[in-house]
Amino acid sequence: MRKGNLFHHRERREKPGENHHGFFALRWDYFVRYGQKILVSVVLLGLAACAAPRPATVLELTDPVIRTEAVWSGEVRITGMAVVKKEGRLTILPGTRIVFTPLDRDGDGIGDSHLLVEGSLVARGTAEAPILFTSGAASPKKADWKFLYLDFAREGILEHVISEYAYSGVQVHFCKARIADSVFRHNVDGVRFSTVNLEVTRSRIHDNTHGLRYEERRGSARIHGNEIRDNDIGIFVVTRAEDRTRIEGNNITGSRKYQVKMGLEQQRDVTFPRNWWGTAEPEAIAAGFFDRRFDPALGRVHAPEPLAGPVPIRKP
Repeated sequence: MRKGNLFHHRERREKPGENHHGFFALRWDYFVRYGQKILVSVVLLGLAACAAPRPATVLELTDPVIRTEAVWSGEVRITGMAVVKKEGRLTILPGTRIVFTPLDRDGDGIGDSHLLVEGSLVARGTAEAPILFTSGAASPKKADWKFLYLDFAREGILEHVISEYAYSGVQVHFCKARIADSVFRHNVDGVRFSTVNLEVTRSRIHDNTHGLRYEERRGSARIHGNEIRDNDIGIFVVTRAEDRTRIEGNNITGSRKYQVKMGLEQQRDVTFPRNWWGTAEPEAIAAGFFDRRFDPALGRVHAPEPLAGPVPIRKP
């Protein structure tokens, strides 16, 4: 047998009349035995390459202005002020990450990157693929970016959204909006509003300086079915509240300073019925309010018909 012969067939003289059928048969046998394995390996490698995750699309924007239709998906990195003008419409698809570059142009200690909506914003995530608004810092902290701000907006819909490490997770002013199944965490203000027609429901507002912060100024809001927990102040009623806002059927617990705090100019009473305060004892509930009990110039906080236990909150 000759060394290095791939097929290891015996070398011999060809006899008269003999053909090479045996030689070709031997090669075919080799292909049948080994070629199929090689072919399967190649196919599997091809499938693995196709299945490998592709890098997500990253859209880099600096002070963008949206005047028509825009759709965001993948990852969007914003440096500076992003504005949706009155005639513009921004749609954000499920699973999108909006990352704000920490940028303090005026040196006030609050990040200046933000999203201002004067036109239409529809941000509908899903439970499996929420939309994330977050800081681009390596070690994020409160106020790394300014806010998601709806101001005289034509439309505002936030569903399955997470907003974190901002000065305000969301601010809504002078417009109608709906927020549902969302999370606001690690902000100075979780949800802040004034002069609105606003609904906030089935959301988790936690680990902020202020969970809710609002000024009514003739507006009204319905805040129901939420978990407002582990904030420094659960609800901050700043001023100009005329008891039009309905904060009912929520879990308001674990506030580090006050469950409810009245601002220095809030002289009217406010009423928050049928909430769970971590206890059903009226005196224990009232002890968590900063109101006329501390300063006679302030109005009182009333909490009638406190719930005996927590409200079930659907996970966003």
